[in-house]
Amino acid sequence: MSQNSLETMFRPKSVAILGASTNENKIGGRPVRYLKHYEFDGPIYPINPNYPEVQGLKAYKSILDVAGGVDLALIALPTAAVLQAIRECAEKGVKAVVIFSSGFAETGDEGREAQLEMRRIADQAGMRIVGPNCMGIAAFDHNMMITFGVSMMNLPPVLGPVSIVSQSGAFGSVAYAEARGRHLGVRLWATTGNESDVSVADCLNYYVEDAETKVILMYFEASRDGAKLMAGLAAAKKARKPVVAMKVGSSDVGAEAALSHTNSLAGSDSVVDTVLAKYNAYRAYTMDEFFDIGYAFTSGLFPAGNRVGIVTISGGVGILMSDYAVKLGLDVARMPETAQAKIKEIIPFAGTRNPVDVTGQAVNQQEILEHCLNIMIEEGAYDVIVVYFAGMTSMEFLLKTGLTRVREKHPTASIILSITMDEEAWKVFDDLNFLVIPDPTRAVRAAAALMRMGQGYAKAERPAPPPLSAPVAPAEMPNEVEAKRLLAKAGVPAVDERLATAADEAGISATEIGFPVAMKLVSTDILHKSEIGGVLLNVADEAAARDGYDILIERAKMAQPDAKVDGVVVAPMISGGVETILGVKVDPTFGPVVLFGLGGIFVELLGDVTQRLAPFGVEEAHEMMREVKGFPLLDGARGAAPADVDALAEALSRLSVFAHENADRIQSIDINPFLVLPKGRGAFAVDALIVPSR
Repeated sequence: MSQNSLETMFRPKSVAILGASTNENKIGGRPVRYLKHYEFDGPIYPINPNYPEVQGLKAYKSILDVAGGVDLALIALPTAAVLQAIRECAEKGVKAVVIFSSGFAETGDEGREAQLEMRRIADQAGMRIVGPNCMGIAAFDHNMMITFGVSMMNLPPVLGPVSIVSQSGAFGSVAYAEARGRHLGVRLWATTGNESDVSVADCLNYYVEDAETKVILMYFEASRDGAKLMAGLAAAKKARKPVVAMKVGSSDVGAEAALSHTNSLAGSDSVVDTVLAKYNAYRAYTMDEFFDIGYAFTSGLFPAGNRVGIVTISGGVGILMSDYAVKLGLDVARMPETAQAKIKEIIPFAGTRNPVDVTGQAVNQQEILEHCLNIMIEEGAYDVIVVYFAGMTSMEFLLKTGLTRVREKHPTASIILSITMDEEAWKVFDDLNFLVIPDPTRAVRAAAALMRMGQGYAKAERPAPPPLSAPVAPAEMPNEVEAKRLLAKAGVPAVDERLATAADEAGISATEIGFPVAMKLVSTDILHKSEIGGVLLNVADEAAARDGYDILIERAKMAQPDAKVDGVVVAPMISGGVETILGVKVDPTFGPVVLFGLGGIFVELLGDVTQRLAPFGVEEAHEMMREVKGFPLLDGARGAAPADVDALAEALSRLSVFAHENADRIQSIDINPFLVLPKGRGAFAVDALIVPSR
């Protein structure tokens, strides 16, 4: 359904409450109270067969008794009564329904079937459903609040640029309260619960289209529609509406790991990281981070650099902030010597390198801050400046610092004040677009987030890789030789090798290739050949190759008598080069993800891997490989010859296209090792495993 269908849901002209209570504090009573108290501009229809009136409003025995049309209906009824209520809403022509009631898919098969039935009824009627098992929705610009949470009564709405969506009702309620407590005005708010229909992704897409929403806070546990979520994230990036996402829960991939090494490295939680990074969304891991970063993004200032300037009245705190900035990957760049000299003229005993320590003298000479900030902005070329002034709460003191004049002079400078101040002062500096985050390390983290977001916006969109008439992956698992031949057709080169099905054939193949050679069992039933002695290296002559064939076949029979053995592969022994691993995992939500890492200890012990959504081009492949900590080994560390990273990038890109075009036919791909020879000599797959989707 179109996202336009959510417009009536968030901004209905009329609302009915099925299960409306005369008690304002009950689940069915609080929404009536909210709508009345905040003067919803439209008719409110309480539905309760036991009362002629609910909270001063005429009550109706059934929604079918309402004379006028109903855009939005709330169902706050016992589980057993919900399906009938849905049917009556559909008959009435209701456009959207919010269901508080629980006892559906979260309870087991019977509840799941009832939830599917409600969805079938709604789909036939063209009616949207939020929930069941949710805490409601709100559009504060429309004075429309459908929730049983208490936070909106305790903390009256203040319109602002932030819209919130949460799969969890409780988290959504807390998120509203936290946002209001942290000076974040909220525009739209939704909890999606069981997501029988309307999902977090639906709300994300709708929020992006809402002109007044500037920042989106999103909490989710799972996504049923990865394509829709990615479309919303892509639209948010294009519209420069930053998304702060909190994704909780990670999957157990242990069962998959026995079959495919890639699956154990590319768990679903890491795939979420990959998706969010692709679309420049910020992933938060704590409540403080979630709201600090959301608040910082409301400034709308997203510098694309990486230089942070720090001004402090405490040398120790300045060091703390600098250490944390470096840990976050920021450049605590030295002030130019000329700029340092100017600051020394103002305060001779200041620390001027960066952080700039103006010492406690700034308390006596408040104008010092103004002068130092102007110098740092004009000559330091800092992307964000963080000012630590501790607990200077006096409005009179803050105004004397000249910060207002700094803003007038530099309206687009990104400045965060790490200062404890009262509400009156906060309002003054908020109006001047200063961010105020009292904790100094959290202020530095916010600075890092602003710059990371700016870098993402500044990065040019990568061109899509050229289309490929990719070979079709087979329905049955191919053996190693077949897998490499298939990948070679897709543009991922493989080592020159021969499959032998007899001892004499192995000897002839080895002679043709040239000694020494490597020999390995080929069997889709025996995946880890080395564990049974299924690999022979440095086979020196034809006789040894013939004997080697018999040895390997015998070892297969001893280890697994019923294993299907296709023969023995004979390949050249190659010295030099860097071993890497290339892989693909088809995530059930987001589709194929390509993984890259260096072989051996880097993958096995350190988990030093990176990944991208497929498909992608050569330029992004180069960027990808530079993200692993072991990249210097490819780049010619300690005098070694640089590896052929161009050939590696081409192979990564071609693998991504193959995976994209076979997404419905494969589960995973392992290419391990993928050997990268010195520059100009190419790269190729030494071993490969393709696991079909079956």
